[in-house]
Amino acid sequence: MFEPQMSTAQWSRPLRLIHLLLAIAVTAQLFIGSFMRSPHPGRPDTLGFEVHEILGATILVFIVLHWIWSITHQNEGLRHLFPWTRAGMRNVLKELWAGIRHQRLPSGGLGNNDGGLAGFIHGLGLLAITAMVITGGTFFLSRMAGASHDSLEIIEDIHDTFAVIAWIYWGGHLGSTVLHSLLHQPVWRRMFSLKS
Repeated sequence: MFEPQMSTAQWSRPLRLIHLLLAIAVTAQLFIGSFMRSPHPGRPDTLGFEVHEILGATILVFIVLHWIWSITHQNEGLRHLFPWTRAGMRNVLKELWAGIRHQRLPSGGLGNNDGGLAGFIHGLGLLAITAMVITGGTFFLSRMAGASHDSLEIIEDIHDTFAVIAWIYWGGHLGSTVLHSLLHQPVWRRMFSLKS
């Protein structure tokens, strides 16, 4: 049986807003990207591809804002998202092992200066979405500069690989949020409520 583990720590309002906007935009982008037709020489761009470009630029803005916030706010920032020190990785592994052994989820949240599993997972997601935005932007700029079809195909393949990683992350993230709710851990409300 799963044991609920609660945390009363609340993320700051600006970070919650950035997270909410990223969640909506990335979700829409993943679905649009799965059904649109990629551009080819001699074929006009489809509406789906044009929306994908606009949404990609929007996500780029949100990602830049997230990185700026993470760099400038220590408690919610890089130390939390990238606990890649010896102590941080020890905490990540300890929480992972405790979750497997005792069938419970760490609630995440603020207060763990050495990082933890939730922060580590969010950091990987931030890296995956950043890589997807960078490769998408590279495709856009290369296409505008008149890059060859073969070059664009290579960039698109790399972008698609990061999109698959983003899909896996998205599904796992959504699944863990649902599981937290079933365990009466209000992580959804703590992250997406814009109240103080």
